[in-house]
Amino acid sequence: MTENTREITLDEAKKLYNSSEEARVFLLSKFTKEELEGKTIPTQEEFNKFFEENIFSQIDYSKTKFLDCNNGHVSKTPTSRIELNNSDNKWLFDYNYEQKRQRFWYSYQRVYTILQNKFSLQYDECRCFMKSLVEKYFNLTDVTISFQ
Repeated sequence: MTENTREITLDEAKKLYNSSEEARVFLLSKFTKEELEGKTIPTQEEFNKFFEENIFSQIDYSKTKFLDCNNGHVSKTPTSRIELNNSDNKWLFDYNYEQKRQRFWYSYQRVYTILQNKFSLQYDECRCFMKSLVEKYFNLTDVTISFQ
């Protein structure tokens, strides 16, 4: 380093990171991808705590619906397929706990985007955290998890 040069700061590197392939290659030799992309990989406990405080808190249990397992229409009797909604009656979660039909869907707009804004997780990363969360809070194992 000469007298008139200095090391680039992380903030400066973040601004340059997407400017060109050459800049990206150079910056990755100095910083991690997570640092440059501003990504924070949470622990499962941090993810669950955030979920409890910011997602589960949106559920209005008075708006819970039982859905027909075949066609998704509201059922007049309890079923194994449940839709949890917020106070505006917009769905957050739609899950089925019947062993042969286990699945768990969550709203892209009202759940996934909140998680993306907080943690910048890739879809597969988020799905891993969600799988653990669903096992813990919904007691669903070996379940298909997706957003809609």
